[in-house]
Amino acid sequence: MRNYIIKRILLLIPIIFIVAVIAFFITNLMPGDPVRVILGNMATESEVARLEQTLGLDQPLIVRFFRWLANIMRGDFGDSLYLNAPVAEVLIKRLRPTFLIAILAEILGIAGGMLLGILAAVKHRKFLDQFSITLSLFGISIPSFWLALMLMYLFSVRLGWFPVSGYEPFAEAGFGTLRYIILPAVTLAFMQAGLIARMTRSAMLDTLKQDYIRTAKSKGLSTKSIVFKHALKNSMMPVITVIGHNFAVLLGGTWIVETIFVIPGTGFMAINAIMRRDIPVIQASIIFVAVIYIILNLFVDLSYAFLNPKIRYN
Repeated sequence: MRNYIIKRILLLIPIIFIVAVIAFFITNLMPGDPVRVILGNMATESEVARLEQTLGLDQPLIVRFFRWLANIMRGDFGDSLYLNAPVAEVLIKRLRPTFLIAILAEILGIAGGMLLGILAAVKHRKFLDQFSITLSLFGISIPSFWLALMLMYLFSVRLGWFPVSGYEPFAEAGFGTLRYIILPAVTLAFMQAGLIARMTRSAMLDTLKQDYIRTAKSKGLSTKSIVFKHALKNSMMPVITVIGHNFAVLLGGTWIVETIFVIPGTGFMAINAIMRRDIPVIQASIIFVAVIYIILNLFVDLSYAFLNPKIRYN
């Protein structure tokens, strides 16, 4: 297992390098001039040339690439063109609200999705099964922006229980921060719960048909013991895969939901960076998302060995 973990960590280097190359050239070959975006259309040629020199954009593309690559190897992603701050600091600051929303959404999604999936499998072809399928399909199909707007209208505008938009850091508001992130988290959890419910139901139905489950029933074990002690653990591998992928998506930035609720997270930051042509921020966002996916995929693979002792990694 240790050798496998070391190999996977070493594989991070070429993967991140490839992602970095793609991120650099895509962002620098995008149409539009970031200097013109910053200065506006009324800027003179001398002003444009002066800012290009200040930002290092007057150098050949290949020279800028190797200089940028050397900097990110030291953890320096440069400075934001608009925020006048190091990109790494901006990313860490914006990650905090995204992380809180992702954690809460994943907890709610796992709890609701697994409960629905287990009930559907145990009550197969009965009312609870049909209800679970319908609700999970609704969760998967409903557009997140529409659900976000409906929740905002009902609980913020009509009932006044939560703020319409905005965010206060946990360090300043304490648990009052939950008032700002509960609606975005519920919006995201609804889709997560639908996916997890479908996968849990499917995996549980396959497991409940196995011979050892019939043996357990013949021994007189209770339904609760069979479901939670025997069937659930052996059904978790595909569910863990979905959970890991969902969490990576959430940490990568919930762009639409953060924009609707004006949450200053990584998704909201990335959208603003794209609109402003803030190239250093866009590049760091792409690399960050890639690293998140790689790390969570590693944790998912390692969890397989925990859930199934027969699996061994070399």
